[in-house]
Amino acid sequence: MLLASGESLVADLNEASGIDTGIAEFLLGQVSMSHQLRGQFDNKIVKKITLTATGTIQLGYPNADYEGVLSASLVVPVMSTVLNCSIQSRVTEANPPELYNMTDQTNLWAAGDYYVEIIALLNWENLDTSSQRAILAEAMRKYQMMTQGDQYTDRLLAEDQAIAKIKSKADNVNDSQWNILWSNPTAREAVYRNMYTNPRYWNGGV
Repeated sequence: MLLASGESLVADLNEASGIDTGIAEFLLGQVSMSHQLRGQFDNKIVKKITLTATGTIQLGYPNADYEGVLSASLVVPVMSTVLNCSIQSRVTEANPPELYNMTDQTNLWAAGDYYVEIIALLNWENLDTSSQRAILAEAMRKYQMMTQGDQYTDRLLAEDQAIAKIKSKADNVNDSQWNILWSNPTAREAVYRNMYTNPRYWNGGV
């Protein structure tokens, strides 16, 4: 990132090495969070959480592999006990993070099975190489525009960013083993829609 702005490289980041390195590190962290928030194959998991009694849904303690939970949502809809609608949820800032019931305004959940999709904020070392390159390419371009603002350098960095982003998306699709039918729930329903299994056609045989 420093090299993209024509600055001298540094060999040590453990001690105070200047304002430039501080800005670069902060910007790299923000770009990394933005990239991971989209949900990649390596940081998005689905957990089955079983409650034997009314209690909280804990999403796990941050550890050496990840710094925290960016977002979490119910995969299988759960109906509200107060309102006749599906529950909307969010992540609390508790330690460990918990799933909060926004619809009923409570952090307590009834006994049962809950399938939760979690997007975790991974440490830099645990990201795959393609994601690291995509994050770094975007951070380099942003840092250069913030510090130098050279339009010709920006054009060069924009090309590198586009290539890195394409490779990262292709790697994510390959790891996820998506295809044209299974990557989109709407397309999947269209393929298997019939009058016997789809509730939209409950009267189709009459």
